[in-house]
Amino acid sequence: MSGTDAGPNDRIRREALERVSDGIVALDEGFRYTYVNHRAEQILDCDEEAVLGECMWDVFPETQGTATEENLRAAAAAGEQRSFERYNAALELWFDVRIYPDESGLTVHFTDVTERKEYERELRASTRKLTALVETTSEAIYIKDRDGRYQFVNEAAADVFGRDPETVVGRTDEALFDPESAAEIRELDERIVERDERDSRETVRYIDGVEHVFLDDKYPYRDDDDDVVGIMGISRDITARKRRSRRLEALTEEYEAIFETAADAIFLVDVERGEEGGGVDAAGAEQADYEFRFQRLNSSHEDTTGLTTDAVRGKTPREVLGEDLGAEVAANYCRCVEAREPITYDEELELPEGRFVWQTSLAPVVVDGRVARIVGIARDVTERVEQERELRRKNDRLDEFASVISHDLRNPLNVAQGRAAMLERHCDEEALDHLEPTLDALDRMEAIVEDTLTLARQGETVGETERIPLLALAGQCWNLVETVDATLDVESAVSIDGDRERLRHVFENLFRNAVEHGGPDVTVRVGRTDDGIVFVEDDGPGIDHADRERVFEAGHTSVDGGTGFGLTIVRRIAQAHDWTVAVGDGPDGGARFEFDGVDAPAG
Repeated sequence: MSGTDAGPNDRIRREALERVSDGIVALDEGFRYTYVNHRAEQILDCDEEAVLGECMWDVFPETQGTATEENLRAAAAAGEQRSFERYNAALELWFDVRIYPDESGLTVHFTDVTERKEYERELRASTRKLTALVETTSEAIYIKDRDGRYQFVNEAAADVFGRDPETVVGRTDEALFDPESAAEIRELDERIVERDERDSRETVRYIDGVEHVFLDDKYPYRDDDDDVVGIMGISRDITARKRRSRRLEALTEEYEAIFETAADAIFLVDVERGEEGGGVDAAGAEQADYEFRFQRLNSSHEDTTGLTTDAVRGKTPREVLGEDLGAEVAANYCRCVEAREPITYDEELELPEGRFVWQTSLAPVVVDGRVARIVGIARDVTERVEQERELRRKNDRLDEFASVISHDLRNPLNVAQGRAAMLERHCDEEALDHLEPTLDALDRMEAIVEDTLTLARQGETVGETERIPLLALAGQCWNLVETVDATLDVESAVSIDGDRERLRHVFENLFRNAVEHGGPDVTVRVGRTDDGIVFVEDDGPGIDHADRERVFEAGHTSVDGGTGFGLTIVRRIAQAHDWTVAVGDGPDGGARFEFDGVDAPAG
């Protein structure tokens, strides 16, 4: 096409070319411009009159050595159509460039493909995202053809079978699932394809004999012509969740059974956070304003208290128990919420069925970071508390008795002993024969007073204890007893947990008892058995079977001058430590006292 001497047909053609949206230029055999339409002027940023007759490489020297030159020269040399894409940075547009050779040279078309290129770019980005999503999701995604062969599986789908994706592709469900599961899958897939409809359900499938539970969504898979050519599916393995659900159901059933059959009173209290603040405490810290409402009582609670779930549900402690008692109960509930851990306390409640003392344990139930409910278990300890009160009264009387003995009886006894000692220095032989029995009687009275005080004060429950080496304790007690030629053998690598001062009375009495009954050359052994029993034994004559329980009774003695309180004191102190003591035979036939329940580690 020439830019001059154009005939009528050429003018018509030129006018048509000026109207198109593509840029069009014509080049002769020397790559000189013979025509440039208006759109090409915009694309090339040039004026037609200025470039007509000029060689392209002179007008645009920057094109030399580029794909543009390469394609133009190749099209001219081969006489074949060529095409390529070019980005115009000035216009920020992409063009599809097509080169058409003819006898007069080359015609070049520039088509704006920016929109298509942007779409392709976005499509590639979307594809990358979709591919990443499919490959990284925990849900199994797959595509099968009409014959049931897997055409695509993501990593999650392959993991279901313990395989890699490439080893699953091309296989059928018969090769992957147990026969029964494979048959069910095939039947469902054929129905989806035949009816051209989706299917969603929870299914149980077996892989190598192991049960799996899936949440399946299946869809007809279509080709570009919108024909159904297979199945596309998304499966979520919910096996672990189903197992948890089953365990939860079982636990719920167990909980219901425990809740309704427990002998203890059980109650549930809902916890709500008030909208307004609760003020500040004595330290200036902000207090939360909680509202507690009873939700449920178990049968034992209803039977014990006379309250019912229907009567208390949705009500506050103040509404159920009155202002004063309700406030006290609510305060304990608040302590549990603030502590966010179980608390236990005793409370005395006046209820429709009477006055009760309960040992109450409260446990918070935390949901989404807040205490939403309190579970309470209350045990009726009224009888125990009454027994403890009675025991305290008895102990008070016993302390009073011990005080009387200690002060009111010991003082005149000491006076009598002192006067008798003075008489002993001044009386004649005849009077001395009468005075010696008197002194012996006074000494026996003093021993009885000492043992009575010990019995009264050492039987109380032991509080704090300490770890005591058995060798050191036994040796100390042995040195405080008249042992004459007796021998002590103690297992050294043993310690016991107890009250040192009270245990001193135990070993002193047992050692004294062994010497009094076994003779001056008796051998006494102290140790620990393999099952943790601590023993004290001797090689003396032993204790008759008929007397083995009686020896612990107050006042029982088989030795002249004995008080009969020694072994009674031993048992009382053992009981105060929550131990038991029994009498048996030693390996050499002597007496053996065994203490069970002792915390006595070896080594």
